[in-house]
Amino acid sequence: MPPMPLPNLRRSLPDLPVYLAVSLAFGLCMNSLGYLLCIAHFKHWWQVATCYWGWVMPVALLVRHRPGWDQVAWGVTAMVPLELVGFALGTSLPCPGNVLEAALGPLNFSLAMVAIGGSIPRLINAIVGTLRPAPAG
Repeated sequence: MPPMPLPNLRRSLPDLPVYLAVSLAFGLCMNSLGYLLCIAHFKHWWQVATCYWGWVMPVALLVRHRPGWDQVAWGVTAMVPLELVGFALGTSLPCPGNVLEAALGPLNFSLAMVAIGGSIPRLINAIVGTLRPAPAG
């Protein structure tokens, strides 16, 4: 993989409010889905904002001008520490006997969460791109 260039901050600023809204909405949806499907969820509701605004959104902004497959690769790499620390500290809670543990075993649960979470920055970029298409030229 070639080195990841830092995006031009001036180009990112007009999209920041859209990224903030989309990231928070996506995070709330993912947390609710994880809770409803009894896979995993945050211990506290406010962790969605700190996780998605403080980690996932910056990753999405850093990789937004890269090809889709590259965004997912960088997303997976970025999610490793987030998922490991969240489950190790108990701030992310897996539901006992969830479908991922049943299918993959408890030792592979975090790996599955990293693989799933790795696509989130790409999905956020796709949603923002739909809401705010890139200017022509």
